[in-house]
Order: sequence, then structure tokens, then C-alpha cells
Amino acid sequence: MKAALKKHRNWFVFSADAVAVAVSFWLAFQLRFDFHPPELQFSNFLQTVLIVIAARLAAFYYFGLYKGIWRYASINDLTSVFKAIAVSQVFILAAILFLKHANFSRAVILIDPILTIVLVGGIRFFIRATREMRYKGNTAELPKVLIFGAGDLGESILRGIKRDRGNKYYVVGFLDDNHEKWGHNIHGTPILGGRSALARVIAKYSVDEVIIAVNHSRGKLIGDLIALYKDSLLLKKVQFKTVPTLSESLAYSSRSGKGLRKIELSDLLNRKPVQTDMAAVTRLVAGKTVLVTGAGGTIGAELCRQILKFRPKTLLLLENHNTALFYIEKELLELSESTEIVPLAGDIKDRSLLGNIFKTYKPALVFHAAAHKHVPLMETNPQEAVKNNTLATQLLAETAAAYGAERVLFISTDKAVRPSSVMGATKRLGEMILTAMSASSTATKFMAVRFGNVLGSSGSVVNIFKEQIANGGPVTVTHPEATRYFMTTQEAVQLILQACTMAAGGEIFVLNMGEPVKVLDLVKNMILLGGLEPDRDIAIRFTGLRPGEKMHEELFRPEDVRKDTGHPDIFMAVPEGQGSALTKEQVVEMGHLCEAADPAPLLRKIKELIPAYTSLPNDKKTLSQIPDSIG
Repeated sequence: MKAALKKHRNWFVFSADAVAVAVSFWLAFQLRFDFHPPELQFSNFLQTVLIVIAARLAAFYYFGLYKGIWRYASINDLTSVFKAIAVSQVFILAAILFLKHANFSRAVILIDPILTIVLVGGIRFFIRATREMRYKGNTAELPKVLIFGAGDLGESILRGIKRDRGNKYYVVGFLDDNHEKWGHNIHGTPILGGRSALARVIAKYSVDEVIIAVNHSRGKLIGDLIALYKDSLLLKKVQFKTVPTLSESLAYSSRSGKGLRKIELSDLLNRKPVQTDMAAVTRLVAGKTVLVTGAGGTIGAELCRQILKFRPKTLLLLENHNTALFYIEKELLELSESTEIVPLAGDIKDRSLLGNIFKTYKPALVFHAAAHKHVPLMETNPQEAVKNNTLATQLLAETAAAYGAERVLFISTDKAVRPSSVMGATKRLGEMILTAMSASSTATKFMAVRFGNVLGSSGSVVNIFKEQIANGGPVTVTHPEATRYFMTTQEAVQLILQACTMAAGGEIFVLNMGEPVKVLDLVKNMILLGGLEPDRDIAIRFTGLRPGEKMHEELFRPEDVRKDTGHPDIFMAVPEGQGSALTKEQVVEMGHLCEAADPAPLLRKIKELIPAYTSLPNDKKTLSQIPDSIG
């Protein structure tokens, strides 16, 4: 049915063009002779009109005018009309000269193509105009939208809304910080001012939604707009939305939706797009066997997704959570074109399992993302934290070196810097193991990458806050002055892969986390983004820092020398002095201490190895007694 309609539509267009060409040619004669053409010229018209129609339509077909869709008529279509008429005019002139028509008017030859452009182009733009008239005619009941950004992205949003047959929005206007655009129109829609006009425009036009349509550095802009709206004391709830940038759509089209989306916390981070040397990562990964530990976790899963894009020969997924392993394998199999995906169910602490994996598959690259990461939980389970985060790292590093792996990258954390928690201390011990292994290994390059909180990771601050807001509050915050570093999972993994290409062995890379974010501000923005008002709709309650938590996180230790790598978002922390590496004997001793029921000797050993570790007294609180708050 659709094919038949399309065929009839094309014939209608073809017929309309034929009539337009004939009418243009006839009008050219009429205008030249003041609507009283002599009999000779009328005879010239009759003898050449079919030639003109045939030449024009053949040129229109050649230049693709019947492949376009009328309701999307654009400048490109008009350009094609110009080209077709210019080419066909040459054939028409040749035909007239060949037929030697008596006293054929040269003025007609000049007037005719101009009229043809007007009529043929006008037909196409008339269809587009009628669609826009229908858009303007049904706006009373539609949600009213304000677009911030009167550039290409904003214009494309407006155009898309106007073209949508199931249109659900009416755009009242634009805002833009470029004052030179103020007072002008885009497709008949006014540009009403800059960001300072936000509250006034929302109130005047009863705006329901504000769409942020800018490509880069949206964080500060979005924060400013939300603050302006909040300070206006408007009681009406306005939703803020944004548009995925082109880079976002291309990079994550398989997992992210199209079109408008609600503003996310990642939009508020005010971070510049990450620069990745794709060629260097391709040289590192392509055609090799890659092992990712903790493949079902937030960082591990994103590592797998991004590594897959660089076409490794085999991707090994090691994960002890069977459900997480099932889903990441399923997702990767759907995305994989040539890479072999191998799910490996097991624990990173299993010596025989690791030996079998390396003996069977011989991975060249190892990304070690498996870890116990929850700070309060590890305070009550220090032995398990050391076994998983420290001893297993030693085991993995030794196995990789024994089987000649090219590179081993350890995922660390900002909590490893002057650690106040068991989790942070075990991660620092992992860094020290990698430093020691690098000094003793020539074939395998060992490195660590240190960064802060990842938005939306399992059990993260953001997810807990979302749940508390969804339940109507209160939202629990540890301290009004507590700050944390945040970045998105995608950019963290991009930088991890980039750092891996730069390693010579033994480095601790530190990702540029930008400015620390006050947790209280994060919570308030989350509440506002949900269309609610902090302290009125959702209460905020302060609970105090939990065991192991800091007021402010750090990325470098006082003993670290910060060095540039040449990449704007990746630095190196070069440790100086004694105690930067961990000996095998020290690791073995910690292993023995982990077997004891009393964690005190183990904690004292950690303090001995990391003098900066400021352990809080272990009061043996049960999990149910730990406050359900985050900082």
C-alpha cells in the first residue's frame, strides 16, 4: 500500500512539474508581448513547448528532484532546481537554433528559466509552508517550550518540532547569550534575550519546558539556568531538558535514546569533551586478546564496550557475579562483529583459575577493575578488603608477568591518597604492588590509574540520592561542606585506555577530575531537576561522616611529584622516598594476618605500610546500624 502511494505521489510531482514548466514558458511569451503575442510567436510556442517540457523534466530527474521528500524541501533542493534549469536551458537553446524558428524572441529565452525557478521551487516550498501553518494552527493545548541556544543545534530542534506530524510542543522562542541575535527570528520564532531573561520569559509565556541546545561546556550554563529559575520563586514546575550532542549520539547510539532527554547530572559537571587518540588505542588493542576483571561492574562493563570498538581478537570477561556476567556477555555479543567474547565465571582470588586463563588464552592486555569498593562496608570487613583489593592484585600481576602479558592496568581511586578508609588503604597497597612489580619485570608493563567518583555506578551516591528523592525524602547528606570529585563512566574509561597507550611501566596516572563538587549542591540540583524544591518538597538531613569517609578527597599525595603527560586530562603521580613499593614478604605477611578473626593486627600492619593511613576505630557496627547516607 505504501509503495503504491509513493508511486502515485511521484507521478503527481512529475505531472505538477510538467504543468509548471508549460505555464512558465507560456507566461514568458505573454510577458514579453504584453499579453498580446503575435500569431508567429504563438506558433513558436506551440512548436517548442514539448521540447522545453521534455528537457526540463529530464534534467529534473537527472539531478534527483524526484528522490527528495517535499515536506523537507531545503536550500539544497533549490540549488538542484537551479542546476537542472541551467543544464536544460543549454539543450533548449540548441534545439531552437537547430529548428531555426523565425524571429524567436531572445527575451522569452531569458524570462522563461526565471519563471520556471519560481514555479517549480514554489511548489516544493508551498508544501513545507503548509506544514508549518498546521504547526502554528494547533498550539493552544500544546506544552510551551523555550529553547536556549539559537545556533545550529537549536534551529534543528525547532525544525524537527515543526516537521513532526505528531507534534507535541509549541516553541515560544529562543534565548541566547549572543546579544547580537536578540530581536531576530529563526523560522518565524523570536530570540527573546539571554539567560538573564529566563524567569521573565517563563512567567510571560507560561513555559512548560526549557530545552538546552548547546554543544559544549553545558555544565556551568545549566547550573546558572537552574539557579536563575530557582531564585525567581516561580511556583510553576518547569522541566529542563537537553539534546545529545553529535559526539554523544555517534559514540553511544546503541545504548542511548534519541532526541530530547531530561538533564542529567553529567550535564552539570562543566567538563570539556575528552580528547582521545583513537589511532594509538587501536594500535594497542586491535587483534589482541584482552582480559577485563570485574567485567560486570560499572567500570569493567564500560571498558568492555569501548575496547570492543577497537576490534580485539578475543575479549575475556572475568566476573564472580553470574547475573552481571550474563548481561554484559549478552550485550557484547549483540555488538560484536568479529571479536570472540569469552565469559569467565570466577573469583580473582582463585590462583588455579587465573593460571588456567593465562595458560589457555594468553591475554596480552589486562585491565584490573575487580574490587570491593564500598567504603563503610569494608570498614567492617577489612580482611576481605585486603584479600580482594590487595592480595588478588598481587596474584594477578604475578600471573600476568609469568605468562608474558604486555600490559597490566590497575584501576585505583582518589581514596588511596592519604587513606582514611580500609578500602582506600587496600587500593594504595595495590598501587604499591604495581610499582614493585614494574621494578622487577622487563617484559610486562605495570601501571595504575587513579580517579574519583563515577556518576551512576552501582551503589553510588547518585543512585542512593535518586532513590531517596523518588521515595519523597528525606535525602541524607553526611556534611554540608563535604566535596567529591565526579566524572562520567564513559570519559573515565576513555582516559583509562588513553593512559594505557602512554605507559612505559610503573606509572600512577591521575585523571583530571576538574573541580570538586559540593555534595549538598549536587543533591539540591537533583531535586530541582526532578521539578521539586529543596527543603520544601524534599527535606535534606545531615547525618555526619560515616566510618572511613573524608570531608574532602585528594588526587595527589604530598609525597607525589605531579608530572604532565602531554595530555590535558592525564597526569602522572611520581612517588618519592621510601615506602612507595610493596615487597613480596610484606604481601605474604598480610595474607597470614587476613586469616585471623581479629582484624586489629592487620590494621596495624596497614598503618605500618602506609603511615598516612588514619584508621578510625572499628566499633564493629552491623550493616543495619550504618546510616543510609552518603557523602
